Amino acid sequence: MAALECVARKACGDPNPTLRKLLERHSGLIPKPLDSAVEKAWGFASERGRHIREGEEPTRADAELIVGIAATVATFLARKLPD
Repeated sequence: MAALECVARKACGDPNPTLRKLLERHSGLIPKPLDSAVEKAWGFASERGRHIREGEEPTRADAELIVGIAATVATFLARKLPD
């Protein structure tokens, strides 16, 4: 998700905000309603990956799902960048 956030910053020319802020500020970054799905995936990754509660370790399937989503959306945004 951090890589996706970096690509989104580059695509927007906005170097500091979180992915959530970028989605709010740049409404056309990701087509609707997929923008909401990406925001929810970011929240899921944050909750399950960065703020792990004792006894609630993320599963391999959870990690693979988020990595796949992040990679696909990052590729989509990277293709929007000028060559």
